[in-house]
Amino acid sequence: MLVVFDLDGTLIDSSRSILESHKAAWKSVNAKCPPKEKILKLTGLPLIDIMQKLGPEYDPRALAKVYSQTYMEATRHEKLFDGITELLANKFRAAVATGKSQRGADRVIKHFGFEGRFEVILGGNSVPNPKPNPDLLFSIMESTGTKDLIMVGDTTYDLEMADAAGVRGVGVSWGHHPSKLLSKWAPVVNSVEELRQHLKV
Repeated sequence: MLVVFDLDGTLIDSSRSILESHKAAWKSVNAKCPPKEKILKLTGLPLIDIMQKLGPEYDPRALAKVYSQTYMEATRHEKLFDGITELLANKFRAAVATGKSQRGADRVIKHFGFEGRFEVILGGNSVPNPKPNPDLLFSIMESTGTKDLIMVGDTTYDLEMADAAGVRGVGVSWGHHPSKLLSKWAPVVNSVEELRQHLKV
C-alpha cells in the first residue's frame, strides 16, 4: 500500500498564508478580497483556476503572480498539524499529490525537512489535468509501480480524484472542507491518531 497525501490542509496548516496572499493579490487590482469561506472552499484546485472562479473579470495570471510572490514570504506562518511528524516517522510507503505548483510543493517539502520521505512528490502543474481529475494518481501509479493507493486529503477534490482513479480515499476533518461534504465521498477521520489507525501504520 502506498499512502498519497495532499499538502495544504492535510499535512500543513497553511490557511493564514493562503488568506494573506489572497488579500495582497486582490489589493493589487483594487478589488475587495473574496470571503474566507469562498477562498478555502476552492483551495486544492490550481491557483489559476481559483482566481478565475473568484474573479472572472480579472486577469487570473496577474492575480496568481502577486499571490505567489506574497506566498513566498507568508509561508513563515506555516506549520505541520499536530502529530504529522510522528505519523511520517512510521515506516510506510508515501507520496504527495497537491494542487500546489511543482516548485511550491518541492519548496514546502524541503522547508519541513521531508526530502527523501516521499517516493514521489507531484504538483498540480506536473500533469495535463490536475485535481479532481485522476492524472496525478495515475502518474504516481506509473512511477511507483503500484496501483494499491490510498489518497488522504482535506477537500472533496482529493476524494473525487481518488474515486476517479479507482482507489480508496480518506478525508481529514481538520482542513479546508467540512466533514459533511467529505463524507459523501469517503470515510472521514478527526485526528492524526485516528488517521494512523485507519491506515494501519
